[in-house]
Parts: sequence; structure tokens; C-alpha cells
Amino acid sequence: MKFSGDYHMHSKYSDGRATVREMVQAGRREGLQAMAITDHGPHNVGFGIKNSAAFLDLKQELARMNDEYLDINLLVGCEADIVGMDGEIDVPEDIYRQLDLLIVGLHPLARPNNLVDLWPLNIRNQLARYSHSQRQKVIAGNTKTLIAAMEKHPVNIISHPGLGMPIEVAEVARACVRNNVFFEINTGHHFPSLEDVRTAYREGVDFIVDSDAHFVASVGQLDYGARVLERAGVPVERIANACGEGKTLPWEK
Repeated sequence: MKFSGDYHMHSKYSDGRATVREMVQAGRREGLQAMAITDHGPHNVGFGIKNSAAFLDLKQELARMNDEYLDINLLVGCEADIVGMDGEIDVPEDIYRQLDLLIVGLHPLARPNNLVDLWPLNIRNQLARYSHSQRQKVIAGNTKTLIAAMEKHPVNIISHPGLGMPIEVAEVARACVRNNVFFEINTGHHFPSLEDVRTAYREGVDFIVDSDAHFVASVGQLDYGARVLERAGVPVERIANACGEGKTLPWEK
């Protein structure tokens, strides 16, 4: 299985280790038809972009490269952090509406909007590693807030669903179907598992395979996605960025 694009990666604007140009050049070497730089939102502690307005600087930089490199479609997005149990994210609407795509994810080190949400989003997720009873509450809370984010914002992709912050996969998958959100196979983390992919597939989701690259060597390295999707028996028409018969991507219309 081959893929036409890689739509989740990071540059030095956040916690990536390479410049935007270096990432783009790596994408061209891999033969990608399209790629998106999607740096972390500003509430990702120690890893996020300096402020939301910097996404517009990133957009301008990529626009100039689109004029320079005609063999690849360069897109800009963000990987916004969920920072409130009501599904609020750390990139404001007036910014993300100017970008090509919106990725949203749960991250253990994201700074919440207020102290009330610090407990369910951060502290309880840490305690859940050691307590079964806390884990069940965490799964319910994480699932609820991830679904709320999809219902509140025009999300394109849910990043690495359940990584470090466990969810009820079937329930999240059903919400992806209702809200036309792609369920990500994240090859950088080899996540989710085969079992979770099978669960999401049964619920009718469309998948997208992304590298979550932070280094030039990781750009376009999507083999884990191919393997796990093939083992799960997922047909190419249910894989957004599969070459040939994949779904039409809304951000590339």
C-alpha cells in the first residue's frame, strides 16, 4: 500500500528538529504529492508554538515554497490541544479558519484553560496509571471531551486517538463518523494497536495515515499504517490518503 500525502508533522515552529524547508525537501525526496506542517498549539507545555499568530507566519512561509516547488502541494495546519472538558482547544477560530486543516488531539502535558479542568485533563490521567478505578473515570472523561471537541470545531483529523490518554475507541469512532473526522493511524508512535484499528473499522470510520514526523528522516515513513490496516482488512476506499482509491480530502478540493 502506498500513500499520496503525509498530513501531520512538526517543524522548529514547535518541537520539530528541522526547519520548514528541510521538512519540505524531505517530503519531496520521499515522492509525496502533498504534505502538511501541523505544529503543536501554544498550550502544549514545552513543545508548542510560541503563540497562535505564528501559524500565520508558517502559512506565509509555506505559500512562498508552494511557488518555488511545483511538484508537491504544501499545506499548513495545526495540531491543537484540547484544553477544556467542554472540548475547547488552544488555537482560536480566527486563526484555524485561515489554515488548511485542523488536527485536534489529547496531550498529557497540555495546559488547561482553568484550574477546574486541570484535575480531569492532567492529574487524573497521571493517577490512572496506578489506579484501575481512576482509569475508568479517565476513559469516560477523555472520551467525552474528545467528542465535544469534534462537535464544537470543524476538525479534520483526530491525532493518535488514545495515546497517553485512554479513550473508549468505539464511541470515539462513532463520533468521527457523525462529524466526518478522519481517525489517524500514527506511524511515529506505532499507534493505535491492531485491536483498536479493528474496533474503529467496525464502527465505520475513514482512516488517515500520518507520520507525526519531528525529524526529516521520519517524513513520509508510513509503513506501520500500511501493515496494520492490511492486517485489519481495511479496504483502500476507507483510507483517506491511500494512492488510487482513497477519499477526496476536504482540504485539497
